[in-house]
Amino acid sequence: MHFWRPHLIAIGLAAALGTLGVSAEAGQSGADPDGLITYQLTLGARQISVAHEPALRADDPAFSALLTWLPGAAESAVHLGRLEGHRALNIGTLGPGPDPVKAPSSGPSHELWLTRDRDGWALDVRPADTADKDGEDETEPAAPGRIPLTHRPRTASADMLTATLVPDGENSGQLAIRWGTNHWTSDFNFVTLPSSPTPERTSNVGPASSLTRDSDTSARYRGAALATRNETALVTPDGGHIQILFQKELGTDGDDYVALESIADGGLVQLTQAAVIRLRTEVPLQFGDTLVPTDNLAPDFPGSYGLWLKKVATDWRLVFNNEPDSWGTQHDPAFDATEIDVLHSESGSKDDQPLAVYLAPRDDGQVGLVIQWGEHLWTADFRVGQ
Repeated sequence: MHFWRPHLIAIGLAAALGTLGVSAEAGQSGADPDGLITYQLTLGARQISVAHEPALRADDPAFSALLTWLPGAAESAVHLGRLEGHRALNIGTLGPGPDPVKAPSSGPSHELWLTRDRDGWALDVRPADTADKDGEDETEPAAPGRIPLTHRPRTASADMLTATLVPDGENSGQLAIRWGTNHWTSDFNFVTLPSSPTPERTSNVGPASSLTRDSDTSARYRGAALATRNETALVTPDGGHIQILFQKELGTDGDDYVALESIADGGLVQLTQAAVIRLRTEVPLQFGDTLVPTDNLAPDFPGSYGLWLKKVATDWRLVFNNEPDSWGTQHDPAFDATEIDVLHSESGSKDDQPLAVYLAPRDDGQVGLVIQWGEHLWTADFRVGQ
């Protein structure tokens, strides 16, 4: 009998659902909206975050000036948004440098400018506290950083700028930007830094009003989750968070991946070494005619679902289940909320790709939920809100 299980889940969520919000370095769930579209990717508990204005159109005069730039002319630039990340982030000239021991104490927080000069396309990165959007420095800036971009034309045209963070390894990924008929990419990775000494235990030290390290349950809960899982997230301009947790280090050399080739009709992808993919959303998600709502486990709480891939004849479906914290072999159909069609392909582009989930903006304003594992790629597009 299962009648008691949703109530226990709801009770637990009332105490813990909010604690899966991104930490201060990673972007706090429930933070004040800043009007930007933000994509975040956390690999090995280290994050990169890219935010940009939601209305950067392809017919922007400043962007047109970039496209018509000719050698010999002055450098041209368009302000895009902001880049933030863990101090282990290595992208372009930003990073710990050749000596990790001398890595900065905090990660980058930089304004992003798309530039073009005789050396080609790049992102000019300027420390956020020394540059404003008009390009005039308020104080003497540090040496500007640069992220070289690989550029290639596209057949389709993206009216609005989009930015995507795509994981392609356990500690690496790619930043992809599309605008008009242009596509730019830059690789990034997280380097290994020397371990910091364990802080002394501070419980019961100081006045009772002091917040001690051991009393920060939100950070501890999130730390426990990211010890075994990675995360991809989207923050809407009005501050709504969509977050997906997926298992780390789930490669293509295990039995679970091999079993993908022999799943029977109606069978589910089993993860014997991992928890189910977990979706948490503060806003309703519209997949075609199917609405995935919030409040599925408790009133006034974000929607929380386990995501299961299901084989149906030669096609695939994605099942949203009301047990978001199940193990990857413990699917209970009694708690299925809904399911949707997903597109599946075997690209063969990277057959050693570990399990990865990310959110990719589309040219038509939708967002793609993408699951990639080895040669297998599953995608389903949604819109935010009803």
